Amino acid sequence: MKRLLVTGSEGFVGSHLIKALDESRYEIVATCLPQLIPKRGKYVALDILNLDLTIEVFKQYQPDAVFHLAAVSSVAKSFRDRAVAYSTNITGTANVLEAAKSLGKNVLFYFVSTCEVYGGGERLAEDAAIVLKNPYAISKYAAELICVDFQGDGLETIILRPFTHTGPGQAETFVLPTIAKQISQIEKGKRAPLIELGNIQAKREFLNIKDIVNAHAMALDKCVPGETYNIASGQGHTIAGLVDIFARLSKKEFELKVNPTKMRKNDILVLLGDGSKFSRLTGWSPKVKIEKTIEDLLNYWRAKV
Repeated sequence: MKRLLVTGSEGFVGSHLIKALDESRYEIVATCLPQLIPKRGKYVALDILNLDLTIEVFKQYQPDAVFHLAAVSSVAKSFRDRAVAYSTNITGTANVLEAAKSLGKNVLFYFVSTCEVYGGGERLAEDAAIVLKNPYAISKYAAELICVDFQGDGLETIILRPFTHTGPGQAETFVLPTIAKQISQIEKGKRAPLIELGNIQAKREFLNIKDIVNAHAMALDKCVPGETYNIASGQGHTIAGLVDIFARLSKKEFELKVNPTKMRKNDILVLLGDGSKFSRLTGWSPKVKIEKTIEDLLNYWRAKV
């Protein structure tokens, strides 16, 4: 049985991926920051900014494949703290690659990048122009180049660029979770029936996290080393349109107000991908309807607030 090491297992995508992976086919080594180790489950402490520790963990567990998710994954956070975003996403990725290389054996390295590297547009295929509009995109594309640099001598890298996704467990700093949380608070009388948002005409795919981790699991079997793959449906939704769905599902009415102070100067209006390369190779397609995604987010936050 092959051994798969996952970084960032405590995060939004990582926690869902661990559950989706087939444990009959992979022995999973779930790693996460020492201070964030979940109370339940088996996890290995790993700070990817500590190169010596990273090499030590890799030598102890001898993975055959690595799924690298540990990252600063928020555009907003990357603007607030560029240094942390750059060190985590660039130096951290280089450290994980160095640790994999140090094993001196064949290792498949799956790097999860981002659709943000395209800077906006529709039907964006893997050969679309790279347009870096925020520190998060800069850091992820730099890490992609580092993956290419490390390729060889048994270390084979695969780059995945998932388009915008959401679901239960995503941080409330992201737009759909923050809407779901606020509606849940309104329903319980914990806040006034008003939701303030920035650019509600922004259009994204908002894929369901279950579809994303299923795509990641399929990538383990199908993707070709040295290649880059979009994970995308090509179907977009404006935030305004999704607020309408939230309103239909809400138990109480609320007012929507556009707050200019919540808009980012370099905000991307449309970001939709062409995922046909990945879908042809793997047979993947998204299954979860957007209405179900929003319902799941609401129910998650109703239970929390």
